Amino acid sequence: MRLRSFLELFGISVISSLVVFVGLAAALFLLKLDLSRSFIALFCMLVGLSLAAERAVVLEFLRFWRKRGKNFRRVIIAGVGDQAAKIATEIASRPELGVRIRAFADLSDDTIHFAARSEFFREKLCHVGYQPQVGRILRGSGAVKAALRDYAIDEVIFTDLVHVMPQVQEMIQVCAEQGVRTTIAADLFSVGLVKSRLSYFGSTPLIHFETPPGDRWELSLKRVLDVAIAGFLLLLLSPLFLLVGLLVKVSSPGPVLFVQRRVGQNGRFFDLYKFRSMEVNAEAKLEELREHNEMHGPVFKMKDDPRITPIGKILRRFSIDELPQLWNVLVGDMSLVGPRPPVPGEVNLYERRDRRRLSMRPGITCTWQVSGRNKIKDFDSWVKMDLDYIDNWSLQLDLALLLRTIPAVLSGEGAR
Repeated sequence: MRLRSFLELFGISVISSLVVFVGLAAALFLLKLDLSRSFIALFCMLVGLSLAAERAVVLEFLRFWRKRGKNFRRVIIAGVGDQAAKIATEIASRPELGVRIRAFADLSDDTIHFAARSEFFREKLCHVGYQPQVGRILRGSGAVKAALRDYAIDEVIFTDLVHVMPQVQEMIQVCAEQGVRTTIAADLFSVGLVKSRLSYFGSTPLIHFETPPGDRWELSLKRVLDVAIAGFLLLLLSPLFLLVGLLVKVSSPGPVLFVQRRVGQNGRFFDLYKFRSMEVNAEAKLEELREHNEMHGPVFKMKDDPRITPIGKILRRFSIDELPQLWNVLVGDMSLVGPRPPVPGEVNLYERRDRRRLSMRPGITCTWQVSGRNKIKDFDSWVKMDLDYIDNWSLQLDLALLLRTIPAVLSGEGAR
């Protein structure tokens, strides 16, 4: 309760009231009881709001009390790294939580360099803005055991666990024997963009590490919008599909659609569909044209590619050849917005850091598409755009890119 915000408490009240309303409404329907459902809805709404208000008042009163030094908990932070400094700073900045740091602890077996580590940690605390007087730094698990015996300690928070796992396991057992609560920082590793979250598989707690956008609920809404928009556009543009297919067929020998193996989300393979804009044997001629590649990196782009058919130039200029990929969006291989899907040969040449652009479902359009893709010659810049999109993804960003795609296509800026 100390760490919960008012919005979290309000959400609990609303959800519980909604569950009660659904249960009562179902019971009234099944039992054929003549009682107004609107009355039940009003009752549940008022109860939910009243509970939320009551909890808000109690929470505010407790925080007012704790700011004045009452009802506080004494803790030991076992760790002298970045996580310990971060938690200490957050505790110091929120006195309303009623948490006081009694001491820090260095659980490492390397006692020779204890003084150097302690001094470095003190400097780190000052650097991140830890204002209160830095507490005592205990040396080793033995000092923590003595502190649990000699002082009133309510909780031990373990941080920076990577190099002290055995000591942490022992200390948790010691705390349990004395009835002292223990908490472990779930963000075990400091690895930049990677975020952690906790879930349970049966009774086993699992810690998940993932990069943006992770497993956010908005991705499900993104998928719903993809299916709805792609399905609507396939129906709306079906006459155009027939016309373009006829033009491709009569302009050059070969199939109407070009099917190419591409790499999708997390390395999954799928068949990408496009209106054919090149000669039938274009893939076989690729190696002959490698020396004319205008891109720096594992991607082939060539201005005035001789393999492109006359009708294909028009299709490419206005990105009409990409329209069959709406089917890829509908079946789930692609999204309307996302990094463009590469071919397997390009992926084999990727640097390890480049593969993160495969962590999101590929799209028909993306930042690169609407930023003058024919002017971008550096593959690293392309990857940087994709990673920036992934790291800052939101539904609003997708909408903005879709709106920017329309004028880019109509003006021919997306021509390849």
